Amino acid sequence: MDVMAPDPHATWDHTAEAARAWMTAHQVDLEPFRHEYPEALDDEYERFRPLQRMLWDDGWNRLGWPVEVGGLGGSPVHRYVVAEELSHAGYVYPHILGAVEIIAPMLNRFAPHLAVDHVPAGVRGDEVWSQGFSEPDAGSDLASLRTKAVPDGDGFRLTGQKMWSSNAHIASWSCLLARTGDADSGYRGLTMFWVDLKAEGVRVVPTLLGNDRCDTSEIFLDEVYVPASHVIGEVGKGWAVVMYLMQFERGAYAWCRQADMHSLLTELVQDHADEFGPGADGVLGDAYLAVLALRAQARDTIGELALGNDLGPAISIDKVLMSAAEQTMTEAARRLLYPRLELAGPADEYAELWRRRWAYSRITTIYGGAIEVQRDLVAERLLGLPRAR
Repeated sequence: MDVMAPDPHATWDHTAEAARAWMTAHQVDLEPFRHEYPEALDDEYERFRPLQRMLWDDGWNRLGWPVEVGGLGGSPVHRYVVAEELSHAGYVYPHILGAVEIIAPMLNRFAPHLAVDHVPAGVRGDEVWSQGFSEPDAGSDLASLRTKAVPDGDGFRLTGQKMWSSNAHIASWSCLLARTGDADSGYRGLTMFWVDLKAEGVRVVPTLLGNDRCDTSEIFLDEVYVPASHVIGEVGKGWAVVMYLMQFERGAYAWCRQADMHSLLTELVQDHADEFGPGADGVLGDAYLAVLALRAQARDTIGELALGNDLGPAISIDKVLMSAAEQTMTEAARRLLYPRLELAGPADEYAELWRRRWAYSRITTIYGGAIEVQRDLVAERLLGLPRAR
């Protein structure tokens, strides 16, 4: 067997060794993907699409996906090992694949008829996906969302507004939560839909964030027709679908993020230590401890997810640690490079990158469930503490 071939039945150590050998043999092809730039999300996606396709063609991002959707089978942990090896080698793991790691498991489980076509397209970079959950009056409390889905013939008509939808302005599809029950039906009246963002009645408006990029968008829906075949799961059972998806948003995604953060810290130390002022050891120590704590937690989580276990409220721990790591790491870079991030102009691309990372990290305690809500879940559901309110 080719030592560089991905093997879904190999040990995790062998997968890591084979991935490193493959990267060594493809150094020239991989060189364009070694650095990030302070560019628009659209440009970043187009620049890293060839890497997604290269990983697909050679099988590395097909590890762990079912054969029915173009995967190689085996445990998804093999794929997570490859993601970490890419990051540790100094390459940028395509950020768009983060959405795939979150949404594709949901499609595989609750809508296999959709997964057959869309999972291969998402993994190899032919499609971008987004999530349509939060609304102006329904953030972490999705039980109060107002987007309606009304039956119409052999399908539904969706009307409403979504916001903070990551990647939406470059996405072709969104897994979108809407209310099929009565206005006061809470969690029991929700249904998940697979919505074509190019369909008639859909309007996507990019949102300019503090990092000077449009990483999220608003989605406006005006009587948008969605066929019944695009219901994910069962009508009225959307909350179960959301809870399943959240395990991957707070677990599998956290694993990919810790690998990227560790790589960024390593680059910072190796290439810019001569810029550090007094107290650098303590600042770096805080950052590394935050990232390593996330890694330890996420490592157990991806193992549980690979076994198909339901993690319940325990997954909130990963979300709390991921938010803490993102903010601690970016604040460490700001302090270590002070006052470069504050004073350098756009021509200083390295400072601009860290400035954007710092700005984006401020929202990590909000997206995917506000940090206060996650801490309440840990306190009440896991530790058995009395309700605070």
